[in-house]
Amino acid sequence: MIEIKKIARKIGGFSLKEVTFNINDGDVVAFVGDNGAGKTTTIKALFGELKIDSGEILIDGESIFANNNLRRVAFFPDSNNVPLNMKLSDYLKYICAANDLSKEETELNTEFVYRLLELKPYKDKLIKKLSSGWKKKAIMASVLIRKPKYIIFDEPTANVDVESKLYFMDIFRLLAKVGITILITSHIIEELQEVANHLVLIKKGTIVHDELFDNKKEKIMDVYKKHMNSPIKDLSILNKLYSSKRKEN
Repeated sequence: MIEIKKIARKIGGFSLKEVTFNINDGDVVAFVGDNGAGKTTTIKALFGELKIDSGEILIDGESIFANNNLRRVAFFPDSNNVPLNMKLSDYLKYICAANDLSKEETELNTEFVYRLLELKPYKDKLIKKLSSGWKKKAIMASVLIRKPKYIIFDEPTANVDVESKLYFMDIFRLLAKVGITILITSHIIEELQEVANHLVLIKKGTIVHDELFDNKKEKIMDVYKKHMNSPIKDLSILNKLYSSKRKEN
């Protein structure tokens, strides 16, 4: 279990305000909030990319930054945060070497991810030459090849075609089925609705909802609406617009 306990950080005019929630083993956590709410800041703090002013992050009861604990957690990054000028095969070898996988593990795991993600025909291509969907699959390969216990996905299906989205949804289900713990941030609520069993909402740096979630009986959008303000402050304005008399020429 990953415990995020009262982490706080002030950055200019924005603050994380004692953000607290757990990523329980086996959960698929939907981490939802508007742009600028604090999702990415929280994730950066989890990986030590952002120093927090107070609070702590634990994994199985000890600091996530102790005893190579972070190696148990993988991050699915944006496509622009991978070495685009590397061949896919070289990138996967690099990931394996960076994580101390043996030659045998590297070869076996590479073959598995090639087969799972249908990437073998693209192994000698530069990552920058791949389409958006295949780039995302290449990044997924770099995550799965390590066999992490926890995976953090940040907008994993943004800018990909329908077929790739469906592929990713199946991967999420398979990961959950084999007991991999997942946290996903996405603005595509319909996708989160299908796979999440734990919903965390963040608003202006504060957690406003943190509950287990039954995606067969509950709707993420309904929970979201309870905690977030309507973007239109005065709905009567639209009525006034359409009821006003059009000026005759």
